Amino acid sequence: MTQKTGRFGASGREFCLYSLEKEDIEETLQLMDRCVGENLYQKEELEQAIGSSERAFLLLRTAEGELAGYIYYYLTNEKQIAEDTRLTEQKIQRVCQQDTLAPVGKIQSVGIKEAFRRQGLAVGLMNYALNQFAEKGIGEVFIICWNAGGKVPLERALQECKFVHLFSAKMIWYNKKELYCPYCKGRCKCDAEVYFKKVKERNCK
Repeated sequence: MTQKTGRFGASGREFCLYSLEKEDIEETLQLMDRCVGENLYQKEELEQAIGSSERAFLLLRTAEGELAGYIYYYLTNEKQIAEDTRLTEQKIQRVCQQDTLAPVGKIQSVGIKEAFRRQGLAVGLMNYALNQFAEKGIGEVFIICWNAGGKVPLERALQECKFVHLFSAKMIWYNKKELYCPYCKGRCKCDAEVYFKKVKERNCK
């Protein structure tokens, strides 16, 4: 089990960062359901991240072991980003100015349990992921964020980490019929916001 002990966020409280293990999956899915909507993520996808060299799923726990949050990120390419957002490859390529199959980073999901929010923990997790991408020589990172009725829950963290807003993507989760959107109270009609950061620049603190 990978463990990194450190201080995340403004509270000064100590948290431990662990790699996801099989025994963590059910607890993690419950938190994800609360953070991003029920059934957006399935057990099989989380299992694919365990032991992967290209995917990382990390859990943030208190010193007492309580699950406080998570971050899920991996390597992909511009072509896949275009498919995920239903935007053209040319539109995405203009941002990176590299081959559409060249690797880029994607922060897929960040979630913090309600009791631990507004403490800077999402910023700490995102900064950790950005540093991991930089160590792998990945210069560009994307994140596709939920826009719930005009509000992006991660907006403040994105600003602190100096992500740049690129585009809006219309109703990209609508075809996920099993997803229960907490904002729409059913099938998700929300839009997404696409953000980008060059990690060779100075990361957020």
